[in-house]
Amino acid sequence: MSANPHQAANQRFLSNFIDYLIATIVGVLPHASGANELKCWLMSLRGTQTGRRIKLWGGIWIDQFTPLAIGDDVTIGQGVMLIVGGGIKIGNRTMIGHGSKLISVGHRIPPNRGQMRFSGPEQAPIFIADDVWIAAQAVILPGVTIGEGAVVAAGAVVTKDIPPFAVVGGIPAQLIRIRD
Repeated sequence: MSANPHQAANQRFLSNFIDYLIATIVGVLPHASGANELKCWLMSLRGTQTGRRIKLWGGIWIDQFTPLAIGDDVTIGQGVMLIVGGGIKIGNRTMIGHGSKLISVGHRIPPNRGQMRFSGPEQAPIFIADDVWIAAQAVILPGVTIGEGAVVAAGAVVTKDIPPFAVVGGIPAQLIRIRD
């Protein structure tokens, strides 16, 4: 027996509405201990894997809550945007600076000068290892892995994998040095 298409559409609408409502609450609650616990609890209701002692500043935007995993002792700064469709995994003790963007879904560029508007999404997971610092206003694009202990400078645009303990910066991000 096939499902009623109207019922399926209503269920999608309700699910999307709940996600939007929770994203709004998570974004407006203050950066405080009890509020952070409430934010994580709400996110976990929608499928996010949340670690312990996560600090979420106000103004963050999460477009969907799965597949998103956040490790222990993570800080996500004011106004951070997480576009999750391709998947985002954030390791333990990671700091994501104010205004940064982690974007795991983009638009496909069609071949043969095809139309852009309906070319469909292109998605790939973002993986951030433990002890990473992503400074303010950095942008991490689909398919990027950032190695353990790496530092991404403020305003950098990361288009390729970053090795462990590397310090990178610029547009596109380039290796500055390897941490001692």
